[in-house]
Amino acid sequence: MSFQLLGLFVAFATSEAAKMVPIPNQQDSIVNLLANVPKPSESKAKATEMETMVMLLAQQAKLARKQSQGADGNVTELVTQIKAELKKMEEEVLKAAGVADGACQESFANLSVGCPLYSGNTTFLPEGFTGDFSPLRSAHTACRTEIVGKKQELDACKSSRESLISLEQTLTTEFSGINIFESPEECAVKGDDVLLYLGSMRDHFKNKQLAWWKTYYRLENVTQNITQWNCTDKEIEYFEKISACQAAQLELEETACQVHERTNESCASLPACYEAKWSNYLIEVTASNKTIQDLKYEYRAIKRIGCLLEAFSAADMDAAIDACIAERHSAAAVRSQCVDSHAGIEKPSFVTPEVCAGGLQSILHPSDPNFNETEYAAYGIEANKCLASCCTIDWYSWSTFNNAFVTQDHYMVDADTGRVAAFGTMEEAKSACEMMGSVLCFGIYDTKCDGASEESPVKLIKAPGLDLESVKESSIGSCVLRMKLGSETTVTTTIAQFCSYEVNVSRTDVDPSAVWKTYHVEKQEYGEVFRFSGCANAELDEAAECVASGVSNGVRVLKNRHGQAVGTGVCCASATNTVLTTTPIQCDGFADNYTKFEKVYLPATKLIRGTTYSNMASAREACLRMGHKCWGIFDDKCDTVNVMLVDGYIGVTAGTFRNSSQSSCIFQKEAV
Repeated sequence: MSFQLLGLFVAFATSEAAKMVPIPNQQDSIVNLLANVPKPSESKAKATEMETMVMLLAQQAKLARKQSQGADGNVTELVTQIKAELKKMEEEVLKAAGVADGACQESFANLSVGCPLYSGNTTFLPEGFTGDFSPLRSAHTACRTEIVGKKQELDACKSSRESLISLEQTLTTEFSGINIFESPEECAVKGDDVLLYLGSMRDHFKNKQLAWWKTYYRLENVTQNITQWNCTDKEIEYFEKISACQAAQLELEETACQVHERTNESCASLPACYEAKWSNYLIEVTASNKTIQDLKYEYRAIKRIGCLLEAFSAADMDAAIDACIAERHSAAAVRSQCVDSHAGIEKPSFVTPEVCAGGLQSILHPSDPNFNETEYAAYGIEANKCLASCCTIDWYSWSTFNNAFVTQDHYMVDADTGRVAAFGTMEEAKSACEMMGSVLCFGIYDTKCDGASEESPVKLIKAPGLDLESVKESSIGSCVLRMKLGSETTVTTTIAQFCSYEVNVSRTDVDPSAVWKTYHVEKQEYGEVFRFSGCANAELDEAAECVASGVSNGVRVLKNRHGQAVGTGVCCASATNTVLTTTPIQCDGFADNYTKFEKVYLPATKLIRGTTYSNMASAREACLRMGHKCWGIFDDKCDTVNVMLVDGYIGVTAGTFRNSSQSSCIFQKEAV
């Protein structure tokens, strides 16, 4: 309600008060209500308050008329002014309803605008790439195969050259022994016969000549052959081929990175776009509906005010006012087509490409732990570490060696300050060591093996460092964090031979995130990876049902990383399967279950050096992986933090346990 309208009401309440002779207290309350009305009504509460005030005014008018014994006050001018103001207010309400409906309609029209439209077979490939990795794989494999030949040629060349050089040295020594002018005094021929002497001399030097030239020519021939066996070109070819193979590997991995990144980004943005549009539409519908409902209340209040104003000039004002109070005015004119039709609007659907539903099957992500195995090791290829843009590479790895005592002469000293290089946080210490590299920094010494702090900082160990195999055992539990160039490797090479797995699988046409089926796969390698790859329509019995139902492609096949079928999924139609989890249940006759022994401990000689794990889950995984090599797990504080593995090859039994004064505990891995 505008301030002009409020002013008219106030004027009416004050100038006409004497004519209507209202009850003083009631008249004052009406004036106070009208004077304190907020700005133009925007809510149900404000509209209700406005309507209540006018109804009080009508009741006051009736009381005034009764008390003045039917005398009419002059309200014609006031009514005329208020009617004009009410007309403007009604127009503003209808205009506001139109604005709210327009905003809602615009949001509805934009439900699919700007969102990508894909088909079921849409792929997200970099420009110029067809999606077939076979040429890249073949080029890389062929290059690696040629490296073997180049290496053999280089080794053969070097071997031949070294053999010739050795022969040259032998012949040179032999020739040096022949290439000597003999003194006549050394002649063994004695006597006075000159002809006999000359004949002996001729025979002797003729034999010497033959031996001299024979050795000379042999030495000359070997020397010439050595010159011909120049291996520099072959060595250059060998290293050029290595560079070419590294480039081929990088191209394969970089392409895989781009395909995975583009696929992940596109698949993530597809539902996100439609969800955002739908969410914005719902918000707009809710806001528009609230606005329309508020405007309806305001519209009814305006209509009732108009009715009351008409009643003031009616012949029977009392009856007219009563009729206005009883009447329920319609607000049908205030509406939003968008809000009214919302109940029948369904959330827009979109086509999800198969690659989004089932994941990229053509190649693993280069940073996947099994990428090297599936792409290289399985084919006998010794590849380099991944240097593609999406690979996460740790240039340095850290291994913890417990119970290692380090003397001060191994501490690194800061050349500028002359002080021991010590740090209050482990992150700072590792960063400093990695900055210097493994040539200068061997690792970190933690006196109490409890991490770094300002009160107990850790110290850097200078290179070449320690012999960790023969270092003295610490009496206070000190440890050394060894830094090495390259990714971390397992301390022991012992690997479980066969494991049984539990593989949980989903299907896209039911619930992609829920377990649809659980497979129990026996006699697989440790660290095996399973995924659905390709279809079969003839080799597997399960395919017959799919073919009979009209799916000519047969059934989807669950394979290990060597391509061996270990299970089947749904028919090869629109639905796909995805491996959700892969869990080793038991390996080499040992299950992932442990028997706990409390308040006992084992000496360091019974533990596998360098096998400290920050949590029990990592330790259990490593122990299961090692098969018979790992007997169990030792927890020195029984808090499941910083635990070590127990050596399985040194005959650990319950009889070898020692009583612990600090509540240590031991976990024995259970045999199946």
